[in-house]
Amino acid sequence: MIKLLNSNLIIFFLVLFPLAFGFVKKRKVFFTLLVPSLVATTFVVELLKKITAVSRPFINNPQILGIQSNIPTNFSFPSLHTALATFFAWSLAFLKPKLSWLGFALLLIIALSRVYLGLHYFQDLIGGFAIATLIFWGIFIVHRRKVITKISQAVNLRRKIVHLFYGFALVFLIEYQILDTFLFLILTLSWGVLTLSSAIWLPARLKKLIMYFERDKSPPFLGEGSFLFTLSSFLAFLIFPKPIALAAIINLAVGDSVNALVGFYFKSKGKRIEASLAAFFATALVSLQYISPWQAIAGAITTSIFEYSEPKISKKKINDNLLIPLASGAAIWLIGKLF
Repeated sequence: MIKLLNSNLIIFFLVLFPLAFGFVKKRKVFFTLLVPSLVATTFVVELLKKITAVSRPFINNPQILGIQSNIPTNFSFPSLHTALATFFAWSLAFLKPKLSWLGFALLLIIALSRVYLGLHYFQDLIGGFAIATLIFWGIFIVHRRKVITKISQAVNLRRKIVHLFYGFALVFLIEYQILDTFLFLILTLSWGVLTLSSAIWLPARLKKLIMYFERDKSPPFLGEGSFLFTLSSFLAFLIFPKPIALAAIINLAVGDSVNALVGFYFKSKGKRIEASLAAFFATALVSLQYISPWQAIAGAITTSIFEYSEPKISKKKINDNLLIPLASGAAIWLIGKLF
């Protein structure tokens, strides 16, 4: 099994299957989405490897190398295997939505095998996942801009992609101590002032920019979702130890976004268990850099349950942006105490 995961055959499968299936079933997107996504992802990953020049883990610790053949000689960051597995997962969600969970499960297995074999660090996995996701959905939006008839769907895609990478940006700034408690407070208050001010007056260009990402075309407050995202992330940062806070923010950014983006492909309305499972695997993968496997599972389960069930108070839905970081952070903290 391990030899198979490290063989060139797995790369061949991750690339060939979605291309072949897309060519047969959805030829219109073969040249406009699948091929450009694959080419761009591979190019960007290989370019970043040369720019960052991060040595593989086994270079400094030869004893952790878990293979004897097909040993990579290039650099570590980001992981090409993870990026291609992410491309495979998104392609499968696009071509066969009901099997989307399987694509993300395979992504989790392949990515973790790279760490297990001593070939990559966890941050390499996050890099590969983020790059492939950004490229796939960026090209998708450009490709489908003239095709999508329901503006609400187009807006939701834009919202979720920004949502995903805003979370990654917060995690990066916190991890590298660029965003400390004081600056995080200023950021949160600034979002709050901006949101409250929108009910009275905002510069026309700024209002137009925010409205581009608003689902409701007549919201009482602009940027409310981003403010609640920032507020809940700040509270998680204050309440929990740093690794748990980072994982809690990732649970919101990845879990909510992957669930919605995968769910976009289903024609029926309402939440789908397949999308929730896909979000579970993706969230568990990305949060493993900061917490233990049991904690990652607890956080991902909590996020998936709240995403799927949409809890309410007095028949009013609790906003995910406010709920998930605090709920998943509490679950992660509790599991850490128990194990």
